[in-house]
Amino acid sequence: MTLTIDFTKPARLLKAAPGMYRHTDTKFAGLYLNVGKTKSTWYVKRRVDGTTKSIKVGDFPALSAPEAMAKGDTKTEVASSNIQTVREGWTFWCDTSQAQGGMSDDHRQRMTRQLEMHAKDILDRNVADVTSADVQAVLNRLMADGKKATARAVRIGIGNAFNFAPVTNPVAQKKTRVAKSGETEAQWSIVARKHGLDPDDWSTMWQAIMARREQNIIVGTAVAVMFLTGIRSENVRSLSWDQVDLQNKTIHLTKMKNGLARTLPVMDTVIDLLKAIRQNGSDWVFPANSASGYITDPQGTFAVIEVEGNNEGERERVFLPHDGRRHFMQASAEAFLPDYVAHFLRGDKKAGAGSDMLMKYLKRMGNRRAVEDIEKVYLARIKATPASNLEATS
Repeated sequence: MTLTIDFTKPARLLKAAPGMYRHTDTKFAGLYLNVGKTKSTWYVKRRVDGTTKSIKVGDFPALSAPEAMAKGDTKTEVASSNIQTVREGWTFWCDTSQAQGGMSDDHRQRMTRQLEMHAKDILDRNVADVTSADVQAVLNRLMADGKKATARAVRIGIGNAFNFAPVTNPVAQKKTRVAKSGETEAQWSIVARKHGLDPDDWSTMWQAIMARREQNIIVGTAVAVMFLTGIRSENVRSLSWDQVDLQNKTIHLTKMKNGLARTLPVMDTVIDLLKAIRQNGSDWVFPANSASGYITDPQGTFAVIEVEGNNEGERERVFLPHDGRRHFMQASAEAFLPDYVAHFLRGDKKAGAGSDMLMKYLKRMGNRRAVEDIEKVYLARIKATPASNLEATS
């Protein structure tokens, strides 16, 4: 037997005897409150796919009658969708990404394990029941344990799970936050994880840089040199031709941030890129109509690319000025070079104390072996041919 009660009077609802109630008129048509001994629960009765269903909405007094009515409408829409739980949303996102060739099996398994380990409760919920606060609570626990990178990955995974759900995404538009780590990630790592791509595959990033070079050969070449050498943006942008030795394949840096001057061997690909702009008629390697005479550092200088698998069609920035330093360290490590050699080759203070000795050592070994080994890693990661055939990489 269904009883009637005024849903607009919370005090009466709190004192109601156990039983099933509906509102006294048609204002909240289809909304019911099941009052039990210990808690009260809202339900709505709606037609879903030709069948009348009773759908659990939430608890009273956490939800008022108007809120329960609105959420009931949302849950009715969810009930007629293929995505009802967050887990189903995640599965559909992964299937879609893999169908487009944008997610590997390993990446899918790795991300799924992280979500199962840290956000299983959210995965099991109806998409209409997950709030931004619920997600933030998970992220807060991870950050409290010092797992900031994991928190970022979980946040992205949950956000992707809602991309095709018929509800508002609780993660979108910065509704949740994750603290930055001391050393921020390279932009490509963030984009790759967001879209289920392989962060170790640098071909997308390289193609974007080469596309930028086609648009503006001076700016694009500067970006490519930052990417391939790990040298700081300001040192690359302010290079003059008397600092570049195309024959001996070196760049001499003066007035570096660490106060040192250093002659650095660079890879053949860098030299070929510089040879292509050698006859630019300026003393500067990367001239521009600016107060300094060389290119400045606007946000628009760097590569932006349409990343496959982005259902919103937005263009993604895949390389930022400082990222080249991170990528260079990754390539050096993969080439099994000691950290101090990598730091020296990108002009770091960490190699400053032993710079003279290291420079003599590099000269003794022809200045070339270290950068040649690093170049092999770059070419493998960007899936490119050797430096003499740059056209094949664009």
